[in-house]
Amino acid sequence: MDQQKIGKFLKQLRNEKQMTQEMLAQVFNVSSRTISRWETGSNLPDISLLVEIADFFDVDVREIIEGERKSDMMNEELHDVAEKMADYADAEKTNLLNWVRGFSLVGTFLLTLAIALQCINYEPNFMRALAILFSFLGFVGMAITTLYTNGILQKLAKKKHFGLVVKVIVGVLAIFSLRFILVFLFIYVLCFYEMSQPYVHKTGIENYDKEYILEEYGGDLNSSLLIFPDDVSDMLSSDYEYFLKTGLFDTDGDIILEATYTDENYDKEVERLSEIKCTIYDTIKEDSDYHINEILYDEESYNYPAYIASDGQSSVYEYALLDDDDNKIVYVYLSYPDSLINGGHLVKYKDYLLKDLSSYVFEGNTLERFSIYYYNFGDDIWTGYDPEEEGRVTTGQER
Repeated sequence: MDQQKIGKFLKQLRNEKQMTQEMLAQVFNVSSRTISRWETGSNLPDISLLVEIADFFDVDVREIIEGERKSDMMNEELHDVAEKMADYADAEKTNLLNWVRGFSLVGTFLLTLAIALQCINYEPNFMRALAILFSFLGFVGMAITTLYTNGILQKLAKKKHFGLVVKVIVGVLAIFSLRFILVFLFIYVLCFYEMSQPYVHKTGIENYDKEYILEEYGGDLNSSLLIFPDDVSDMLSSDYEYFLKTGLFDTDGDIILEATYTDENYDKEVERLSEIKCTIYDTIKEDSDYHINEILYDEESYNYPAYIASDGQSSVYEYALLDDDDNKIVYVYLSYPDSLINGGHLVKYKDYLLKDLSSYVFEGNTLERFSIYYYNFGDDIWTGYDPEEEGRVTTGQER
C-alpha cells in the first residue's frame, strides 16, 4: 500500500471539489491537521471513514486504497465489506471507550477523595506537600481524560475564550509546580552537600564533653544523652571516641564511652542508670497532660545486661552495657548504625552491638520503636522530651 500515492489521490479529489482542508475536515469531523497528514501520506484515514470518504467523493473504496481511479462503477461487494468492517471497528471502539469512561470517572473520584483526605489530615511537611501536589496533577490529568472521553471537552473547546482560560490555568499550575521543583532541587543539593561532609572524629577521655555535644548537635541527636554521665572524674580508667556528622535532618555516627569504676562508684552509677526517667508534656498549658517514660532493662538483646534509653526510634540507639565482673560500663549512642557496621567504623565495637545485627536494618515506621525521649499523645503526633521542663507543675492527667 502506497501511502504517498493515496495522499496525492485524496488531495486530487479535494481539489476537484474545490474545497479547502478546513472545509473537508468539517465534513468528516476531524481536524485540518489530520486532512493534511492524509494528503502528505504521513497517516491514513481510519478504516471506519473509508466508506464515508468514498461516498463523498463518489469513488470506489478500492480506488482510494490503490490511490487511483479504476472505474466509474462502485464495487458493491467491497462496499458492503468495508461497511461491515467500519461497523465492527465502531463497535470495538465504542466498547473500549465505555471502559475508558468508566475507569476515568472512578479514577477522578478516587483522586478527589485522596486529595481531600490528605488535606484534612495535613501536617506541615515537605514530602506530604509534594504528595498532595502530585496527586493534584494526577487529578488534573484524569479530569481532562474524563472530559474528553465523555465529549464535554470538545464542547467546551468551542466556547469563546476557553483557550485563554486554559492557558491561564496551565500557567498558574506551571508556576506553582516550578516553585516546588526548585525547593526540591535545593533540598537535594543540600542533602548531597551534607552527605559529602566528613565525620568529626575525636578520641581520648580529655575530649569528652557531653554539654558541648548537646549544644553542637542539639535536637538532631533525637536524644538528651541521659545515659551518659555528666562527670568522668570518678572513673578508674576510661576510653572515649565519637564519630559524628550533622545531616540535613539528623546526626549520623556514634559515641562510645568505656568506663571502669570502683565497687562503690560502680553501684552508684548503676543505680543512677536504673532511675533514669523522662516526663513529657503534651502542651505548654498549665493543665497539660503528661507521660513519664522510664528506662528499659534488657538482658537478652546484647552480650551484656543493658539499660536502654532508645531502641531504634528514628534509627537512634542509646544504652549502657553492664559488665559486673570488671565493674565496667560501656555507654553507647548510635545513629543510623547499619551503614557503619559492615566494614565500617563500628566493626571494632561489634561486642557492644546487638547480637542480631540484622535488627539494625528496619523497614517501616521507626517511630513505633521505643525511645524514652518521645511519646505519642494521639493522632500520630510525637512529643519530645524537654530537659528544661523537668519539675514543671501541671494540673493535667498522667497518660
